[in-house]
Amino acid sequence: MQTLPDLSELDHAQKDALIRLLWAQLLTVQATILQLQGSTQELEGRLALNSKNSSKPPSTDGLHKP
Repeated sequence: MQTLPDLSELDHAQKDALIRLLWAQLLTVQATILQLQGSTQELEGRLALNSKNSSKPPSTDGLHKP
């Protein structure tokens, strides 16, 4: 990873470019977080299913029956 540049040495245009770059990366990270949260909720929902609250057969309940 590169070291942080001395911001006092950057001109206004360079600072603007850096802000745009960081903003784009932030938006990408936020989108990834939202996608992962959705996936997590979907998987947690699947884990919560059993033979009593879905069409799954009782044999899929495993040892921890509801």
